[in-house]
Amino acid sequence: MDPTPTTSARSRPATPGDVVTLARVVPVLAAAGLVVGALATGGEPRTWWVAGLGGLAWAGDALDGYVARRTSSVTDRGAALDSAVDGALVLVLSLAVAPVAPWALVGGLLFPAFALVQVRRPAWRRPLPPSPRRRLLGGVMAGTLVLACAPVWPAAVVQVAVGAAVVLVTWSFVVDVRWLERAAPGRVRNLH
Repeated sequence: MDPTPTTSARSRPATPGDVVTLARVVPVLAAAGLVVGALATGGEPRTWWVAGLGGLAWAGDALDGYVARRTSSVTDRGAALDSAVDGALVLVLSLAVAPVAPWALVGGLLFPAFALVQVRRPAWRRPLPPSPRRRLLGGVMAGTLVLACAPVWPAAVVQVAVGAAVVLVTWSFVVDVRWLERAAPGRVRNLH
């Protein structure tokens, strides 16, 4: 049986790191509005505005963790919020890049798919151990998409760069899922 958060855990005030993470939501939502508007009207979603807003949200990703560590306010809730904002950013930017590199959507849908599976698969709800690989490749994915949104890049460059980033971040997800499955409670292990 999974423990559920208590009311007091949900009602705790936001930490300084949470405030920075929540501030990152503003440029993500603004970029989402621009991308959805462009896609709905047949416009070009790869614009300097989208790249700039994505870059602002991406830069804030380094800042929220720094603030949380400096103020000794690192929490599981803050880490989950940070991951959700990161996932939303990557999804929005992958939508912007998809007309040029459709495989960007693979990278954009990894986090939402992972979150959906967690609803039905308790083994995937376990906390993952800290990983420089996960942080690095998540940052590479977001950074590549931010750069790919700048309309200055030719389609071939965007396709190759985004393809490489998607392969790397997909591999990282596979490594984490395999770890979660192997560490699942009740899994029969060969003791030989």
